[in-house]
Amino acid sequence: MKLDLHYNLEQLHVNTLPYAAYFIPKPQQHNTSVTQLSGNWNFGFFNSVAEFEASRHKVTQTLPVPSVWNLHGFDQTQYVNIKYPIPFDPPYVPEDNPCGYYERNFTIDSIYDNDHQFVLNFDGVSSAYYVWINNTFIGYSQVSRIASRFDVTSFVQEGDNTIQVLVVKYSDGTYFEDQDMFRHSGIFRDVYIVERPNNRIEDYTIQTTVDTAVQTGTVHLDVTQVNGKPDYTVALLDQEGGVITEQKGTNEDVLVLNVEDAVFWSAETPYLYTLVITTADEVITEQVGLREVEIKDQQLWINGKSVKLRGANYHDSNPETGYVLTEAQMHEDLTLMKQANFNAIRTAHYPKAPRFYELADEYGFYVMSEADLETHGVVLFYGDENTKDFNIIADDPQYEAPILDRIEASIVPLRNFSSIIMWSLGNESGYGVNIEKAAELAKDLDATRPVHYESAFYAEGGEDFSKLDMISRMYPSPEEIKERYLDNQNITQPFILCEYAHAMGNSPGGLLEYHELLEAYPSFIGAFVWEWCDHAVNISQDEAQPVFRYGGDFGEDLHDGNFCVDGIVSPDRTPHEGYYEFQQVNRPVILSHYDKQTLTFYNRLDFIDANEVLQLRFTITTLSGEQYEEYADLTGFEPHTEISVELQTFIDEAILNQISDILVEYISLKDQTILGHDQIVQERLEFETVTEHEAAYQVSVDDTAHTIHISGENSDYAFDTRTASLTHVTQAGKLVLHEPTAIRIWRAPTDNDINIRKQWEEMGYEHAHTRVYDYSIVESEGGVSIQFQISIVHKRVPKILTGTLTWLVHADGKIEADLELEKNARMPFLPRLGLEFKLSNDYQKLAYYGHGPFSSYDDKQLASHLGYFVSTVNDNFWPHIRPQEDGSHNNTTHVTLNNTTTQVAFNAETPFSFNAKPYSDAQLTTVEHADQLHLDGYTYVNIDVGQSGIGTNSCGPELPERYRMDDAEYHLNFTLQFNTLS
Repeated sequence: MKLDLHYNLEQLHVNTLPYAAYFIPKPQQHNTSVTQLSGNWNFGFFNSVAEFEASRHKVTQTLPVPSVWNLHGFDQTQYVNIKYPIPFDPPYVPEDNPCGYYERNFTIDSIYDNDHQFVLNFDGVSSAYYVWINNTFIGYSQVSRIASRFDVTSFVQEGDNTIQVLVVKYSDGTYFEDQDMFRHSGIFRDVYIVERPNNRIEDYTIQTTVDTAVQTGTVHLDVTQVNGKPDYTVALLDQEGGVITEQKGTNEDVLVLNVEDAVFWSAETPYLYTLVITTADEVITEQVGLREVEIKDQQLWINGKSVKLRGANYHDSNPETGYVLTEAQMHEDLTLMKQANFNAIRTAHYPKAPRFYELADEYGFYVMSEADLETHGVVLFYGDENTKDFNIIADDPQYEAPILDRIEASIVPLRNFSSIIMWSLGNESGYGVNIEKAAELAKDLDATRPVHYESAFYAEGGEDFSKLDMISRMYPSPEEIKERYLDNQNITQPFILCEYAHAMGNSPGGLLEYHELLEAYPSFIGAFVWEWCDHAVNISQDEAQPVFRYGGDFGEDLHDGNFCVDGIVSPDRTPHEGYYEFQQVNRPVILSHYDKQTLTFYNRLDFIDANEVLQLRFTITTLSGEQYEEYADLTGFEPHTEISVELQTFIDEAILNQISDILVEYISLKDQTILGHDQIVQERLEFETVTEHEAAYQVSVDDTAHTIHISGENSDYAFDTRTASLTHVTQAGKLVLHEPTAIRIWRAPTDNDINIRKQWEEMGYEHAHTRVYDYSIVESEGGVSIQFQISIVHKRVPKILTGTLTWLVHADGKIEADLELEKNARMPFLPRLGLEFKLSNDYQKLAYYGHGPFSSYDDKQLASHLGYFVSTVNDNFWPHIRPQEDGSHNNTTHVTLNNTTTQVAFNAETPFSFNAKPYSDAQLTTVEHADQLHLDGYTYVNIDVGQSGIGTNSCGPELPERYRMDDAEYHLNFTLQFNTLS
């Protein structure tokens, strides 16, 4: 046969069975009806279909199934976001079209004449494939992430059989699968043959309704297609195995099973009943949650409650296996999501394997299940993004059939899963007549669930949106959301963010503003972070030391760099700090009011008492630094109600009058995970540093060396008159600071600085330096003061900042730094502003009183709280896959760094931001991968007025002005002290 089906829009599938509900029956007489074909296959890789056809040696080695061949040494590994990886010439694909030939033997134990059917199932193949059994062509299919089924009854034989599969990398389906991800190829989900009796149920739908007023539920089983004339019984069992009700059916019946005293399914109460369908030859088992979903009054209702979706976008991604996710990986992901208080998942950007939905049913997640449809590359036809081209495929009738095929494929097999509460028609594919028909088809296939589609935003006018149940957007600012949608009286649909808070690198900032709107407006029904995990490939041979690589690291010409590294967990699922930001903002209970000794809490759960899932832990810190820990259980804490706790019931009155702060943590009863916190700060702690000595200082100026020396009984200091730097400190004859300080305005750019970075670089912020115009020395009984008149400058541009830096050497040995600067209003906002100290790298022990334990910035500090934290410099730095700014802590008034002999202490009355890390900002700016960082012998300490916020501008709105370092004037004051350790 001619292998040309993969570029023929008229033939999307050949000899595939109609789409039907996913289920695997168990035979009455045997343990299993499944012949599993996953495992090692013989494999041959070819650079083109023509090369494959000309080859006499199809097989060269083995390859596991499921897998992607790119991560086994074949073909190009490539990450692309928007751009098509091939020329846009549908339905044609390049002649140099890599392909993989798979072959294996399998055994059929027995064949029943005209009595049994054998169905070959492929759960996922990228991107299209041809199938032969025993050298006879069986069929062809495409759509990478859906199940295709072939009736192979007439082709298999009793005993030994051979199956051959040719997978092509590119097909006409490639134009509809332009998702933001690594572009892998191969058989990446399970392959198996299911044996079925002649009299059998082919397809059915399960729908449920609930009556919350009388606590009853109903299961509607509609057997829509049968083969032969099967009689069957249907039983509904509770979780203990007790039979609730049982009925008989024949052929294509509709059965209604009623449940009294029903337990409803929700993300908080994932109770599943078991539906058992028994024929003479088979048993079909389904897990069923009693739940009802509707959109009304501009809200999303689950079982009669208005629900907010706190969600994550979830790609299939593993650093070793690519698209292949094991069940263990799914368990890990879903467990971590639960612990971060997520209740919803968007299956970005395609349907998941069936096992995922089974687990989502069990764990309790509201799932937006998305079709395998994205044509995003059309917006880059002529260079920069041009949304006028966005609708080219969506509005062209020649693409109607493949689009509708993908919608049907994404709904019919999955519509019996309880966790799926809405369908998404796809992602970033523009809008037009084909999407209108897709929405209509979705409603025809399943009228019980809402329909979502974000790219309706790009309609050109006059389109039909009547089948879309919500308005969806990606990455608008909170201000735009409020003005354009939430306060707009002309809008009657609820609003949802299918993507927001782009979590790339050190990110995201600005979460609180979105969630304040989510809580305040009933019509704002949910938001899904982009995204769950970083995509990267682990190239390390050492399991304990992964080495991650992203786009461009594999020699590919077309790629989008590290834009795939944008999750709240690492590729190996280590949580980033952004993970904890979401855990905090999604916390199930919040402190809603504090009045002296009474704390009032609000339960944000929808269906259960908070006391069923958590308890409160109170940590009270007194003004003397002592801490007391108490627990409080909550009784009768019903959904959406408040409850008050009196501190005096478990805290002595004498302690209550001496409180510095109260930290309340919400502890999971299930696994003792901290699900979030709230804190009341009544008065900050003050830290006293050791006074080494008091001395009368001698001052000398060395004009030749441009140095001011200040010498005392036990310490010596030197300042540079050209740079205003403290250049070295000697104490008790030992040199403890031997690198000059510097005023810094540069930070190693974060991924979210990608746009503003260009302006910073243009204005020379990275290499800006201090210019001294004049200085004065004043001696007094209190010490010696040196004031420098300075500016911060770079070649060819105007002055960035002007003002003074004053060093005051106190009589007790402390050095006080006072920095007062005015910013040039025409310059871009600053990354940071402060002083940098280079200590030797043996200063490792770190302690501070400020916001921790996570790094904190003005717009990224939800997960942190005020406290005294002990760490190390190395542990304070998070090695992002692409190195960048990390590890700063704002709201700080006390920092110490120790080596074995000396302590360096920084203190201030007005809180500052600090960072202590083992790498310079210069190195973090230039190095592309974390494993390429090298220690250069220093600990870098930055004491800053502050830093600009983190934001989400890598794929979101610009950093709001309130989080920018763009004030007219800045003032930083702190003391520096060197203490000898005993």
